[in-house]
Amino acid sequence: MSIRKYQEKTASPHPHIGAMVRKVMINKAVSQAELARRLQISSSSLAQYFQNSSLQFGILWNLGIALEHDFLTELSNYYPGNISFSEKSKLVIELKEKTEKIYDLEKEIKIYKLALGIRD
Repeated sequence: MSIRKYQEKTASPHPHIGAMVRKVMINKAVSQAELARRLQISSSSLAQYFQNSSLQFGILWNLGIALEHDFLTELSNYYPGNISFSEKSKLVIELKEKTEKIYDLEKEIKIYKLALGIRD
Protein backbone atom coordinates (compact mmCIF):
# COMPACT_ATOMS: atom_id res chain seq x y z
CA MET A 1 0.00 0.00 0.00
CA SER A 2 1.46 3.35 -1.00
CA ILE A 3 1.51 6.39 1.25
CA ARG A 4 -0.53 9.31 -0.02
CA LYS A 5 1.19 12.66 -0.47
CA TYR A 6 -0.56 14.28 2.54
CA GLN A 7 0.59 11.38 4.75
CA GLU A 8 4.29 11.81 3.98
CA LYS A 9 6.49 13.04 6.81
CA THR A 10 7.27 16.75 6.60
CA ALA A 11 9.16 19.30 8.68
CA SER A 12 5.85 20.22 10.35
CA PRO A 13 3.78 17.04 10.49
CA HIS A 14 0.10 17.31 11.29
CA PRO A 15 -1.20 15.63 14.45
CA HIS A 16 -2.88 12.23 14.22
CA ILE A 17 -6.51 13.33 13.99
CA GLY A 18 -8.00 9.94 14.84
CA ALA A 19 -5.97 9.76 18.04
CA MET A 20 -7.01 13.32 18.90
CA VAL A 21 -10.69 12.45 18.49
CA ARG A 22 -10.32 9.28 20.56
CA LYS A 23 -8.61 11.22 23.37
CA VAL A 24 -11.43 13.78 23.48
CA MET A 25 -14.02 10.99 23.48
CA ILE A 26 -12.31 9.31 26.43
CA ASN A 27 -11.82 12.58 28.33
CA LYS A 28 -15.50 13.40 27.94
CA ALA A 29 -16.45 9.86 29.07
CA VAL A 30 -18.41 9.17 25.88
CA SER A 31 -18.40 5.53 24.81
CA GLN A 32 -17.62 4.52 21.26
CA ALA A 33 -21.14 3.11 20.90
CA GLU A 34 -22.69 6.37 22.14
CA LEU A 35 -20.61 8.51 19.81
CA ALA A 36 -21.48 6.24 16.88
CA ARG A 37 -25.19 6.65 17.76
CA ARG A 38 -24.82 10.44 17.88
CA LEU A 39 -23.19 10.38 14.45
CA GLN A 40 -25.66 7.80 13.12
CA ILE A 41 -22.85 5.57 11.88
CA SER A 42 -21.72 2.07 12.78
CA SER A 43 -19.31 1.52 15.63
CA SER A 44 -16.89 -0.11 13.17
CA SER A 45 -16.94 3.02 10.96
CA LEU A 46 -16.14 5.13 14.00
CA ALA A 47 -13.31 2.75 14.94
CA GLN A 48 -11.85 3.32 11.47
CA TYR A 49 -11.83 7.09 12.10
CA PHE A 50 -9.55 6.52 15.10
CA GLN A 51 -7.06 4.71 12.88
CA ASN A 52 -6.86 7.55 10.34
CA SER A 53 -4.15 10.16 10.74
CA SER A 54 -6.29 12.53 8.67
CA LEU A 55 -10.07 12.97 8.38
CA GLN A 56 -12.22 14.88 5.95
CA PHE A 57 -13.31 18.26 7.24
CA GLY A 58 -16.99 17.28 7.23
CA ILE A 59 -16.29 14.25 9.39
CA LEU A 60 -14.20 16.29 11.83
CA TRP A 61 -16.94 18.93 11.91
CA ASN A 62 -19.59 16.32 12.78
CA LEU A 63 -17.34 14.77 15.43
CA GLY A 64 -16.82 18.19 16.98
CA ILE A 65 -20.55 18.81 17.17
CA ALA A 66 -21.27 15.33 18.54
CA LEU A 67 -18.57 15.69 21.21
CA GLU A 68 -19.18 19.41 21.81
CA HIS A 69 -15.48 20.03 21.22
CA ASP A 70 -13.69 22.64 19.10
CA PHE A 71 -11.22 20.56 17.12
CA LEU A 72 -10.41 23.49 14.84
CA THR A 73 -9.05 25.63 17.65
CA GLU A 74 -7.22 22.63 19.07
CA LEU A 75 -5.60 22.01 15.70
CA SER A 76 -4.38 25.61 15.56
CA ASN A 77 -2.22 24.82 18.60
CA TYR A 78 -0.19 22.42 16.43
CA TYR A 79 0.86 25.00 13.85
CA PRO A 80 4.57 25.89 13.86
CA GLY A 81 5.46 28.91 15.99
CA ASN A 82 6.45 30.99 12.99
CA ILE A 83 2.85 31.21 11.68
CA SER A 84 1.18 34.50 12.52
CA PHE A 85 -2.48 34.32 13.52
CA SER A 86 -5.03 37.08 13.16
CA GLU A 87 -5.85 39.10 16.27
CA LYS A 88 -9.20 37.31 16.57
CA SER A 89 -7.48 33.91 16.48
CA LYS A 90 -4.98 35.04 19.08
CA LEU A 91 -7.80 36.15 21.36
CA VAL A 92 -9.62 32.83 20.91
CA ILE A 93 -6.45 30.91 21.76
CA GLU A 94 -5.85 33.14 24.82
CA LEU A 95 -9.44 32.66 25.96
CA LYS A 96 -9.15 28.90 25.56
CA GLU A 97 -5.92 28.83 27.57
CA LYS A 98 -7.48 30.95 30.34
CA THR A 99 -10.62 28.79 30.36
CA GLU A 100 -8.48 25.67 30.75
CA LYS A 101 -6.56 27.34 33.60
CA ILE A 102 -9.82 28.23 35.37
CA TYR A 103 -11.05 24.67 34.95
CA ASP A 104 -7.81 23.32 36.44
CA LEU A 105 -8.02 25.75 39.37
CA GLU A 106 -11.66 24.82 40.03
CA LYS A 107 -10.65 21.14 40.17
CA GLU A 108 -7.86 22.03 42.60
CA ILE A 109 -10.29 23.97 44.81
CA LYS A 110 -12.63 20.97 44.92
CA ILE A 111 -9.75 18.76 46.03
CA TYR A 112 -8.81 21.20 48.81
CA LYS A 113 -12.42 21.53 49.96
CA LEU A 114 -12.77 17.74 50.05
CA ALA A 115 -9.54 17.44 52.03
CA LEU A 116 -10.70 20.09 54.49
CA GLY A 117 -14.24 18.72 54.74
CA ILE A 118 -15.84 21.89 53.35
CA ARG A 119 -19.19 21.45 51.65
CA ASP A 120 -20.60 23.79 49.01
